Amino acid sequence: MCTFKSSTEVMVCDVSRDRVRDALEREFDAGFGFETVHGEGTRVTCADPDRASEFEATIRRALAEPEAGSLG
Repeated sequence: MCTFKSSTEVMVCDVSRDRVRDALEREFDAGFGFETVHGEGTRVTCADPDRASEFEATIRRALAEPEAGSLG
C-alpha cells in the first residue's frame, strides 16, 4: 500500500519501490530522493515543488503498471 503524504512526499511499499524508482529516473534527471523508513517502506520525496504535480502523476502511473512477469 502506498500513501501520499503530500504532493511532494509519498510512502511506497517495498513491492512498488523499484517501479517507482525506474519511472522517476525516466521522467526526472534528478530532484527526488528515497529514504528507507524501517517498518513503513520507502519515503519518496520531490525536491522541486514546482514539479509536484508531475512527480505525483509519474508515481501514480508507475503504481498502475502491472508488475513485470505478471499474467494480467
